[in-house]
Amino acid sequence: MATLESGARSLAKIFTKLVTPENTRRFEVLIIKLAVVFFIGHLLLLFLLNNVPALHRGHSFNYLKAIYTPFSFILVYEVFLLVIILPESMTEFVAKQFEIITLITLRSFFHDIASLPMHSPIHASDPAVVSLGFDLVASLIMFSLTVIFHKLHSRHREHDSHVTPLQTFIDLKKSVSVFLIVVLLVTSLYSFSLWASSAFEALVNHSEFPDPNSFFYVDFFNVMVYADVLLLIISFLYDSSFFTVVRNASFIISTVLIRLSLSMDRPMNHFVAITAFLFSVSVMLILYLRHKRWSAAASA
Repeated sequence: MATLESGARSLAKIFTKLVTPENTRRFEVLIIKLAVVFFIGHLLLLFLLNNVPALHRGHSFNYLKAIYTPFSFILVYEVFLLVIILPESMTEFVAKQFEIITLITLRSFFHDIASLPMHSPIHASDPAVVSLGFDLVASLIMFSLTVIFHKLHSRHREHDSHVTPLQTFIDLKKSVSVFLIVVLLVTSLYSFSLWASSAFEALVNHSEFPDPNSFFYVDFFNVMVYADVLLLIISFLYDSSFFTVVRNASFIISTVLIRLSLSMDRPMNHFVAITAFLFSVSVMLILYLRHKRWSAAASA
């Protein structure tokens, strides 16, 4: 145990040194610049595919499809924030997961709207229109549940404001964050190279371009599931109360369901993701009502 705590302190120092407001801002600016460059590059690629006979694929591409690209870079930045927010709070860590899945769903809207036939009649039964409806309704529900989750977390945090988190546990969470940063970097580079290779083959073979969700987010959420379980086990050393265990276990269940949703087709992926949201929101609501009743009884 002493060796574990010593190693955690060393990695925590690395985290504190690397994750500063200045470095976070630099990374944010880099992501914005890359989003602009790749957005313009995507528009240029679509122009070439639509207008160069040698590259023409038998149909024209909607330029709205390019909006999908900058959203992808924004999501990468959100995943980075997810990793560095872990030492602050497990609850905020889960809330950030909800935000990411909501953004992924909104990004799907821009992907699907580009499939609509803009120059011909659009019917409500068109599969692209149905997909758009699922994306919009699901993202609205997810956004609402995320807002409720944040609200419950802020109320719950008011009740727990007198509790001082143990520095050892914070160091352990920072250690996990350092590990996740490395995983994020490796999976990002590997997934991008794999996707670029598949996209090039699709361009040459005039086939469908690969879905980036199937490359990056699935792999990263796989790792996050095990990171959540590890933190749950370690948290038993510092807080083994029934209510804390149930809360943290609900977070793991939500992460697992989110991971499963990334591998499913619509509309089932939306149903599973929303179920993950609802489960954690329900647990947080029950805990909030319990604290509220306890506080009322104590003041009576």
